[in-house]
Amino acid sequence: MICYVDIEHERILQDPEKRQGHLARRMDVQLRLEEISGQACLVQRYSRVTRQRLKEWGIQALLISGCAADWSEYSDTGLAEMYRIIRAGELPILGLCGGHQLIAQAYGTPLGPMRRLNEGEEDVYPDLGPGYHKEWDFTPVRVLKADPIFEGLGENPVFLEAHYWEVKEVPPGFELLASTDVCRIQAIKHTSQLVYGTQFHPEYYYLSEEEETVYYDGRDLLANFFKMAGILG
Repeated sequence: MICYVDIEHERILQDPEKRQGHLARRMDVQLRLEEISGQACLVQRYSRVTRQRLKEWGIQALLISGCAADWSEYSDTGLAEMYRIIRAGELPILGLCGGHQLIAQAYGTPLGPMRRLNEGEEDVYPDLGPGYHKEWDFTPVRVLKADPIFEGLGENPVFLEAHYWEVKEVPPGFELLASTDVCRIQAIKHTSQLVYGTQFHPEYYYLSEEEETVYYDGRDLLANFFKMAGILG
């Protein structure tokens, strides 16, 4: 069994206008992860996830979701157990967007917005971080170092980006695997544990109505992760 950890802030879940869409997206990802891995996927709120429960549930790999809330809304106390789980590296872990940033935070690495928008520059999604530059929509990512997570994906795979915060430094004990022109730290890997983070969202691969294109690089990356985790043959 695999576990998909929902790290969204309670504020989002308590908003009736946002809750339904949030839960629908989480279920969509759950079904995608089950289809790719061939395993049941347990979706759990981060506040319920502990090292002991992961053992009791028989979890073989951990994926950590993204989040729409800013990190300033969370407390270090509330995230302390997730930090311990990440640093222990006892399970294969893949952090996705906010989950990638959570991994960096667990190692004391600073986060922050990419930059302020220049005068006259369009805000592509003003509902999130108004006034800040964002990476948004399907975007080519430049692979800097060959790694099994990118096997078969070429030098510039395309993934969904949806963020304005970024990891400012490569965390200690990690190496940088991929970048874009506006966000240097797009993918990281622990040098001695099976722990990865991606600033992009490989879990959201689907038809782009504008370009009439199906993007499957995210699906293939997830399959590569499950292979490394020993879940896929």
